[in-house]
Amino acid sequence: MQLFTRFQHLFLATDSSTELSLLRILCADPYKRKRWSELIDFYWISDEPHSGLKAWEECQNFLPNELRPYVALGNIQRDLNNFEASDQAFELATALAPQWQGKTLGWNHSQVVIGLEQYQKAYTLAEHRFELSHHQHWRTGPYWQGLDQTNDPRVELSVERHARRLIIIWSEQGFGDTLQYVRWIPLLLQLGHSIQLEVEPPLVHLLRQGLAWVGGDLTVIPKGIGPRLAENAYHGSLLSLPWLLGGAPLAEVFKPKESGYLRSDEWTRTNRVQRSAPRVGIVWASGRKQGHPFLRREYLRKSVPTTNLLTLLEGLKQIGAELVCLQFGSDRQQAAEWQGSFAENLPDGVSLADTARCIANLDLVITVDTAMAHLVGAMAASGWVLLPWAADSRWLRDRSDSPWYPSLTLLRQPAHRDWNGLVQTVLERFQCWITDWLRR
Repeated sequence: MQLFTRFQHLFLATDSSTELSLLRILCADPYKRKRWSELIDFYWISDEPHSGLKAWEECQNFLPNELRPYVALGNIQRDLNNFEASDQAFELATALAPQWQGKTLGWNHSQVVIGLEQYQKAYTLAEHRFELSHHQHWRTGPYWQGLDQTNDPRVELSVERHARRLIIIWSEQGFGDTLQYVRWIPLLLQLGHSIQLEVEPPLVHLLRQGLAWVGGDLTVIPKGIGPRLAENAYHGSLLSLPWLLGGAPLAEVFKPKESGYLRSDEWTRTNRVQRSAPRVGIVWASGRKQGHPFLRREYLRKSVPTTNLLTLLEGLKQIGAELVCLQFGSDRQQAAEWQGSFAENLPDGVSLADTARCIANLDLVITVDTAMAHLVGAMAASGWVLLPWAADSRWLRDRSDSPWYPSLTLLRQPAHRDWNGLVQTVLERFQCWITDWLRR
């Protein structure tokens, strides 16, 4: 009954049968270990981290040394921008059950450590993802066979140490991750190796064009047509390169402020004409992947709701922008009533290479956290990224710049789910931006 009194406001507020069922079970028996974890995870997947933290605090009254709630707490604290507390929760979970470090904790822990800019530790932890039974990867191990990983991998991979050889690298996770981590491909090419990069078909032409400037022996092919691996071949995931090659954003390999690591003369052949109003590309939805609860959560957290979107579009137009719709897929319908007001719409099914050509001839891109943000940053084009209050840890906290992409400006919700506040921030900032633009 005491627990019911403390959770009474949740009983009255909830419209979720899952939440109500878990609360009832725990009120009847607060020593149900698995149910506490399920309740905290429920709040996390529902993007209710404050409620999740309160549930964890209640759990501690009954099960102070239980492992699973500490794992859930790590995720909750990350979503509260408490990266240090999240890191501590994962460390405590590891201390309680060291055998969980690889199978369950490593990947989640790595994501918050990225937010603390402890890159080598983060990417070492991230390698544990291959131990997860549900993790899907393109080629099976062993990975980087024959590479002595006890030595400096840059020395190990140098042509002075080994004869020139083919290294097969394949993409993993989403398009955004691929665009973020291909920054390490120029280094491998500069070390003198032949690289075969296997990626999703829509990325092939883009990366062939965007990495051609490096020179060297690079082949970019779609997944599914690569040869069988030769014995002792070097191969592994693109997302493992920061673990092998130093972890940090690796700005010394190129000059991202000037030209980016994805660039092509084919994207910049059309000189920007002198115009009286700036052309601004806009993306408002973050990939409609709702088949999995976590992916649905991320889509909802990162995508601008319709009412706020229309306010943003109308405000930018009134201030003086010529808007270009860069939104892909069915989410275009969210702005259906606005379609005739765009200065330009990228056609349905446009290639990413043609999208890059369009970006190169815009004055600014305003996008949510999706692959477009990574493409704009990789090209060193001018971009604003609209982030939820607790953004993905790669965007760090409380700062408007990114060590990964110096050409991007990060704009964050002022409070949890406060899209209205973020839209007002964008419009106020754009008013100043266009004033400067007109003075050029």
